[in-house]
Amino acid sequence: MAALSGIGSVVVFVLLLSGLVFVHELGHFLVAKRLGIHVEEFGFGFPPRLIGLVRGANGKWRWVFGTKAPSRAELGGPRTIYSLNAIPIGGFVRPAGEDDPGVSGGLASAPKRVRIAVLAAGSTFNLIFAFIIFVIGFRVGWPDRVVINSVVPGTPSDLAGLQAEDIILQADGVDIHYTSQLSDITYRHLGQPVSIEIQRGDLAQTLTVTPRQTWPEGEGPMGIEMRPDLVTNYTWPQSFVRAGQEIIYQFQVLIELPGRVLRQEVPLEVVRPIGVVGLNDLTREAVVTAAEINQWFPILQLIGLVSVALATTNLLPLPALDGGRIVFVLIEAIRGRRLDPAREGMVHLVGMVMLLVLMVFITYQDIFNPIIPR
Repeated sequence: MAALSGIGSVVVFVLLLSGLVFVHELGHFLVAKRLGIHVEEFGFGFPPRLIGLVRGANGKWRWVFGTKAPSRAELGGPRTIYSLNAIPIGGFVRPAGEDDPGVSGGLASAPKRVRIAVLAAGSTFNLIFAFIIFVIGFRVGWPDRVVINSVVPGTPSDLAGLQAEDIILQADGVDIHYTSQLSDITYRHLGQPVSIEIQRGDLAQTLTVTPRQTWPEGEGPMGIEMRPDLVTNYTWPQSFVRAGQEIIYQFQVLIELPGRVLRQEVPLEVVRPIGVVGLNDLTREAVVTAAEINQWFPILQLIGLVSVALATTNLLPLPALDGGRIVFVLIEAIRGRRLDPAREGMVHLVGMVMLLVLMVFITYQDIFNPIIPR
């Protein structure tokens, strides 16, 4: 782990960002090829192209140098160029006829179900990748249970019989894996009794705690201090189950987040979006933490969470994103006829400009108001 720290967080960051984008584009590529959509180029990194490979009509591979590609006539028909590009981050897929339904064998001319499948494939692959990362994480060690660090005398927790080193198994019938889960349940039940199942030594027991509605500064409704505890004894089957549950939990957190902000349960500044600079800060923090505690989970957790976030973001119904393009396909299905491709293209272009402006603003915030102090 010390060797990993020596590599540098920047290298880890580039691998993280590049890997997640590449997995996303790989999903689009594989599903497009499987469903009969011609892909003109599948590239690692972003253009300009440095070098590429393409299979000719005789079945032999030939090299492609620079940005100029051989024509279909030279190749004996539509072929896919597999390229290595100058900017070594992520990748891209260029399907034929992406916005032109007049191109036979292209994306825009494909049936609606095929277009939706191809558009959704990138996010699907990101979720599959996150699932695999979570499985590995739970198998090698994950902070997956909550332990009471201390109990303040005279507080609801003390009166209920909670003690330091008790492991919180359930609260209000919900399995507890993170301190935030117990905090959320506590704040939703102020002044109401909450059933809490704990493990004390080898024994499990259930206690009832009534979180107070007012409390001294620094104590909280229950009067306990919690800490996450590392679980290192999950089997592979248990790791698969927990990985699936983790994916569902992250979706629930994202879906419930706007409502929690409106109810002022979560400060707005805590949930602001981050860009490349902010992600680099988080990567640096994860690498440093992993090296300090000699555990992989900070890095694996970051990769999994960012992969889920990337999948979810791309499915948002916003122009220029995969979700926005899917919305246009659904509108076409409802109307029974296709929208004007030129108008749809203009909507996506405007959406892309707005997203770029938003990214500039987010990057400004990441630099001058960083989430993690530099």
